[in-house]
Amino acid sequence: MINRRTGNTGNVPGRGFIAAMALFLLTPFFCPWESSGQTITDMAGRNLTLPGPAQRIITTFKPATLCLFSLGLENRIVGIDASSRQDRLHRAVMPEVSRLTSVGSKSAGLNFETMVSLTPDLVILYAQKNGLSLAKKLEKIRIPSIIILPEDFQSVERSIDLIARAAGVSGRAELVTGTMEALLFKVAERIAPLVMDQKKTGYFASPRGLFSTATGNMLQDEIFEKAGIINVAHELSGYFQDISAEQFMNWNPEMIVFSRHCSIRAVQRLKNPALQTVAAVQSGSVYQFPSNLAPWDFPSPLSALGVFWLASRAYPERFRDMETRRVVDRFHKTLFKKSFSEMGGKPSGQLF
Repeated sequence: MINRRTGNTGNVPGRGFIAAMALFLLTPFFCPWESSGQTITDMAGRNLTLPGPAQRIITTFKPATLCLFSLGLENRIVGIDASSRQDRLHRAVMPEVSRLTSVGSKSAGLNFETMVSLTPDLVILYAQKNGLSLAKKLEKIRIPSIIILPEDFQSVERSIDLIARAAGVSGRAELVTGTMEALLFKVAERIAPLVMDQKKTGYFASPRGLFSTATGNMLQDEIFEKAGIINVAHELSGYFQDISAEQFMNWNPEMIVFSRHCSIRAVQRLKNPALQTVAAVQSGSVYQFPSNLAPWDFPSPLSALGVFWLASRAYPERFRDMETRRVVDRFHKTLFKKSFSEMGGKPSGQLF
């Protein structure tokens, strides 16, 4: 189950914030560390004291790994979840990532013995599944861990801050979150004049398939909202929910957006003659979240790009001065020291 909300699209930083960020970028990154250590409260409410900045880090799921890479901490990773070892963005930034020791995955199970053998001074765990029980086991043998739950924009930023504080690079966290917020502010500026009747309706097809969608409690709903799009499934609650074809047709969304992880077979279901009357199909407004690297419909700093990309597709006339490739390249360069183009990224997302 996912907890969210951070507020509406108006709750974004103003011009003063962006000016302050420009000044901030000229200052060095540092985190003062008292000799007695630093106490951190993680997202499970656990307090832990670290004797110094973490240098040997294990990450156990992809959103956490993406946060680490955005913070420039990839060279401190000694163990990594299996999925992150194969992620194209991670491999583009750090080719040797595929040779790091795998500690399993939160879905298939983490290998506690392998984690211990790597002698980490910090393990980053997920709040659900068996994260808390693993944290207790690690605590017994004096291996520090933090639990994070990056499931919406606010909690993604808090996760980045926690990891950065534990690693002694709080200034870098300010850069990452400031970059996200500056892009969200630009989007909010452009869609602000839209009244409710002018906003398009949209439907998100989850990785499970066409008739599985994101509820009002999920990150994808927040991406839609910040992009000025009304999620037709907003009133549903919980995690991804299955719906009927009839419900889908009754909603009649003006845009259909597939998860990056949706199969081609799921997309091809729209060719069913019964679905040809849906507004999005008729207008050709059928998309898939782009990027052949890491996905943008996923809890990570890249979700800010998801908002920009979606808003620019829904209201292209409002984003003519923001060339997609340039914005995406700059964002990746700031976070990962390589542009999207340099990493072989492809931002196309239109299907029909």
